[in-house]
Amino acid sequence: MAQGDRWLDGNAGPVVRPYALTGGRTKTADSEVLDLIAIIAATEPGARDSDTIDLSPEDRRILGLCRRPVTVTDVASVTALPLGVVRVLLADLIRRGRITVVPRQSAARQPSADLLKEVLHGLRAL
Repeated sequence: MAQGDRWLDGNAGPVVRPYALTGGRTKTADSEVLDLIAIIAATEPGARDSDTIDLSPEDRRILGLCRRPVTVTDVASVTALPLGVVRVLLADLIRRGRITVVPRQSAARQPSADLLKEVLHGLRAL
């Protein structure tokens, strides 16, 4: 490997430390903690690439994933970025108004136990 290629790995590609993606931040500025199962979605799902020119490649990829509602964990999994990095990047996108956290349903709007039992019985019958 040549001296100029010391940051390249034939299998992994360029090596970038996670803290470089967040500017060294490990927490969001407003201390907002995004739950692992928090559902996020793009505020403008049909945004064109020209609307994302001010975003990093990681931000654009996350925004693309958020065209449909997705959990924080799913974003971390698909992007293969550490969860802490994903939380910081998501908080930045929320602050910019590019994505939003979808409010959770209250317990009153959850399916009844009877309905869940019927679904379970139906699945077992398959």
